[in-house]
Amino acid sequence: MATRKPKKTSDHFIKALNPRDADTKYFGEEPFFPLQPDSDQRGVTLARSFTWYNRFYGKKDAKELMAQYCEHHERPNDAKILRKVDEKEFIMTFSWLARMVMRGLELTEHEEASLENEISRLLKVVNKPQLVEKEVEEKVSNRPNIQELMREKARDAAGELEGVFDEFYINGKTSEKTVDIVARFNVMPQHIPLIVEIWKAKQEEFDVLSSTDDKELKEAYGNLGKVQLRNILKFIEGVLGDLNSYISIKKASKAPRKRKPVPVEKIVAKLKYLREFKDPANKLELVSIHPTKLHGASEAWVYDTGKRKLHHYIADDYSKSFTVKGNTIIGFDNNKSEIKTLRKPGEQIKEVMGSKPAARKFFDGIKAVAAKPNGRFNENMIILKAF
Repeated sequence: MATRKPKKTSDHFIKALNPRDADTKYFGEEPFFPLQPDSDQRGVTLARSFTWYNRFYGKKDAKELMAQYCEHHERPNDAKILRKVDEKEFIMTFSWLARMVMRGLELTEHEEASLENEISRLLKVVNKPQLVEKEVEEKVSNRPNIQELMREKARDAAGELEGVFDEFYINGKTSEKTVDIVARFNVMPQHIPLIVEIWKAKQEEFDVLSSTDDKELKEAYGNLGKVQLRNILKFIEGVLGDLNSYISIKKASKAPRKRKPVPVEKIVAKLKYLREFKDPANKLELVSIHPTKLHGASEAWVYDTGKRKLHHYIADDYSKSFTVKGNTIIGFDNNKSEIKTLRKPGEQIKEVMGSKPAARKFFDGIKAVAAKPNGRFNENMIILKAF
């Protein structure tokens, strides 16, 4: 369905919103598009605009803005119907996109089609068949959708975390930890990805900001210095790490209280590893420790003989120790644990087999690009140390 041309207004496009919030001095005025963003910067521009609307407006506003969009494009009947739709049905991103059109943004064919499909979906919501039998209505109304209630808790926690981010953005510090917030709302592990997605988008936005040469983008965040920007990225990375740790904690606490303890040998039975490895060329003769040593340890060194990669695992601050699930080690810190390729494994592994501080210092000094481990093992991996 093609979108009709917008009505002409006195200032060419609809007047700017004016949220009564002190944070407008940090986030600026409502996005305006007298000139269209070029293709290279379009994604960044839209992401920055969505952040502005998400900061100052919510579901109720999203519903009204979508209705105003239809009125602005001479579709009064559609606007009337949309105002009858429950605000929970509205996906705010589409409402913000509709609002940006009224502020001058020209949509791509794909964006325009997606927006029209969303409007069509919302218009059909009102026309869904209603249950008329009184007994059935009472039965349905007394049985709330538990999954939806739990998702709503996740959204509430996400909103609280936005407030924490704003606090850090302004003051450079926060008064509450990420894990404490999601625990307070009792967010289920399967709903944490809803929050992670929001923070991943935020991370991408500030990553782009830290490396871009775009003058307009830099001007929009002109109040941020290099150190502040670096601290914000570090803070976002910490939040993402805490969210992953929360999943581990929640899953670990889910076990029944009166469950028989599982023998460690059974827990690690499916873990693939290499018992012995000999490499005359590099003067290596390695014997793996037993996988049971991993269970309950807080630090471990594992060498992948097939790829010459040394894995260094460090337990996260919440789990405090590792455990094994199937063929994977879990409970490690995603930010502190690393993988590095060894050029001279015969010499370098000897250094790692020393004391704990010496091993860490040597590993940090290896000049190789560090990668993040996923915790999965294979038949080429030797477990060097665990303590």
